[in-house]
Amino acid sequence: MLLVIEGIDGAGCETQANSIVQELKKQSKPVYYIKFPHYDTPVGKMIKEFLYDNKSLSVDEQFLLYTLQFVFDKRDIEQKMKEGIVVADRYFSTTLCYQTLEGFDEKKALSFAQDFGIIKPDAILYLDVPPETAIKWKFGENKPKNFREEDHVFIKRTYEKYDDLVKRNVWAKWIRIQGEQAKQKVTEEILKVINTLYQF
Repeated sequence: MLLVIEGIDGAGCETQANSIVQELKKQSKPVYYIKFPHYDTPVGKMIKEFLYDNKSLSVDEQFLLYTLQFVFDKRDIEQKMKEGIVVADRYFSTTLCYQTLEGFDEKKALSFAQDFGIIKPDAILYLDVPPETAIKWKFGENKPKNFREEDHVFIKRTYEKYDDLVKRNVWAKWIRIQGEQAKQKVTEEILKVINTLYQF
């Protein structure tokens, strides 16, 4: 099975994805962690240059680069799904938010996903954290920020877009998780949802 942890920049996706993986391992569940985008491939390097080095890319180029990662990783994800639970820190659902905000047509994006067989997750667990809180958390991290993470107006727009995607259950099943609470409580809430869904 494939579970995606999703949310606006600063919502704690990486933190919760890692916590979920560790908790499932404690339960002796076979679990795998994947993170997107990953920067150790030629496509990933171009994405990193776009995010951190001001490389100019059209929205079509952005969409193609991001989605190529999901297409290229398809077999690896399928194999991991046969063996256990795959927890993804962001996925095609992120592209549905960010690149459609940039102007890429949503229907075209969904058609691409179907035509190229991008694996549809069993559930997208959306961490609902208000933009003001997420921005505060993000800037409390001692890590380099890309231009998206520094654009507070864009972060607020992504929050509105994610809310719309969740309400419409676009592409897959979205489940809203209240993310503005103690990290451990968020993890516990996600685990409850997972256990309800899959009856471990």
